[in-house]
Amino acid sequence: MNELLQAYVIDTQYPDVSGIEHLQMLRRRSELADLEHMLSREERRQLAEADARLLAHAAEFLAELSRFVDLAAERRRLCTPPSHWWWYLDVLAQIPALPVRGPEPELVTA
Repeated sequence: MNELLQAYVIDTQYPDVSGIEHLQMLRRRSELADLEHMLSREERRQLAEADARLLAHAAEFLAELSRFVDLAAERRRLCTPPSHWWWYLDVLAQIPALPVRGPEPELVTA
């Protein structure tokens, strides 16, 4: 696996570590965004899983990040595009969790 991707995957598994490490995680994700077109199908799957984990735990990551950085100010400083959604954890953490949808139930006829 791509070393950068491997580091990001591991980063997303630990929302309770230092916000400084989370800041590095966000930078890694931005680097990965530039390389996404070069990733294999399996690597893209792993990236999607790590992204889902980051999004699911956005509030936890944000709690630690906020101790070290103001994400809104950092986005302005870096001129971060909206497509780099991982830099918007402060916004995403405020969105209520969507219910997980399973398969549609089958209609039973008598």
